[in-house]
Amino acid sequence: MGSAQERFADLLGWIRSNLKQRLTVDILASQVGMSPRNFSRSFRTSVGMSPARAVERLRLEAARERVEGSTLPIETIAVMTGFHDPERMRRAFLREFHQPPQAGPRNANGSPS
Repeated sequence: MGSAQERFADLLGWIRSNLKQRLTVDILASQVGMSPRNFSRSFRTSVGMSPARAVERLRLEAARERVEGSTLPIETIAVMTGFHDPERMRRAFLREFHQPPQAGPRNANGSPS
């Protein structure tokens, strides 16, 4: 088996492909063949954040890309990216970007279109 960094890089890719699923520590640990306790500790050491924070960040990245690059309704984007409801996604956007998804820039460089 590869190093922890390789293992977690593969896992992060798997998470990106499965954002719509429920992604608990137990599920993520199982995906890399580790106990949940050892997984949480190793993940935090290797990646620099908790598994829950990493999942939220990946969901936010995917949601932001969809908000900026599509005309899909916020409700649809919330479901597609695993937030499941627009209010949960809105709160995550406020924490991370200090504005709700509807107020975000419509292109990647941060300026309004």
